[in-house]
Amino acid sequence: MMVIQSCLTVVFDGSFYKAIWERHDGGAYSVASVTLGSSLPKMPTISKLVNADWRQFHFHQVSAGQGRAPRHLNPKRTQRLASQTLKSKGISTKAQAVLQKQLEEKRKLRKATRSAHQRLLKKQRYQQRVQKHRNKHRGH
Repeated sequence: MMVIQSCLTVVFDGSFYKAIWERHDGGAYSVASVTLGSSLPKMPTISKLVNADWRQFHFHQVSAGQGRAPRHLNPKRTQRLASQTLKSKGISTKAQAVLQKQLEEKRKLRKATRSAHQRLLKKQRYQQRVQKHRNKHRGH
C-alpha cells in the first residue's frame, strides 16, 4: 500500500488566488497549480476542488534525485508541523522553483510549436506561389 502525502496552499499573487498542490507519493515529489479567480475562494469551493476537481490539476513531476522521500513522523510532531504550516505564509520555495521550471518548459514548448507552425505556413505560401507561377506558364 502506498501512502500519498499532500499539501494544498491557497495564495494571492497580486491579481488572482491560486491553489498550489504539493504531493509526495512514494519517493516522488510533484507540484501543481490552479488559478481560482480574483475573489477570495470560499470553503465549499476549496472542498469541491479537493474532493472532485483534483483531476484538473496538471502535476509537474520532479526527478527522483531532487525530491526527498517523506519519513514516518510522530503524530504529535505532525500536529506541530501542521500548526506551524498554518501559521506560516506562502508556499515552499521548493514548490515555487518547480512551478517556475514548469512555466519555463511550457514557454519553450509553446515557442517550439509556434515556430514549427510558422515554418509550415511559410512552406505552404511558397508552394502556392510556385503553383501559381506554373499555372501562368502552361501555354494556354
